[in-house]
Amino acid sequence: MNYQTTAFPLYSPRYILLGVFYLALAFFGLPAPFLYGLLMGLVFPVLVSMRLHTLSQRGQVTLLSEISNWKVYIQGIPLEEQRASLKNPCFHTSERLQQFYWRGFIARLILQLMTLGLLIQQTREIEWTIYAGIAAVAAFILLLLSIYHTLATIRDMRAGAWALQRVEAANGYQAFFQQKMRVRTALDVLFSLH
Repeated sequence: MNYQTTAFPLYSPRYILLGVFYLALAFFGLPAPFLYGLLMGLVFPVLVSMRLHTLSQRGQVTLLSEISNWKVYIQGIPLEEQRASLKNPCFHTSERLQQFYWRGFIARLILQLMTLGLLIQQTREIEWTIYAGIAAVAAFILLLLSIYHTLATIRDMRAGAWALQRVEAANGYQAFFQQKMRVRTALDVLFSLH
């Protein structure tokens, strides 16, 4: 049984610090990183999940989920609920899997470049002080690092440095990346904020 007493983002100090940093940048007139956090942390995963659901209804992908039991406290009242987390989907053909992830990472890169363009426009319009300059440089570094990670992943895909695994139980294929001495599912890499 898992217990939830606060919202999910509050469980990770990294996301709390990132959110505070994005809000601080918005205070200096640079809301583009905050928009990036909303797009990549909320909107993009929902759109990709909706696309996976559509493909599942067409019979092109098998969605695997992990069910966990939670006890949630709402105004001090404990409620039990079950949650299903989307795991790495199984595509019925390796070609369809590759096509899905290529499109996903290209869409991710386009969103990142659009956010970078918005940040460039916003830096032209702010009143420059030493603090605004530091904030702008930090925002550029964060967005450029995210773009670098996406380009590195696309490079790995192009070089065939990702693993396609056939899953007999689901009669399909799954994709994995080995990054920093650990194996991550392709869906986790697609949904990551960096």
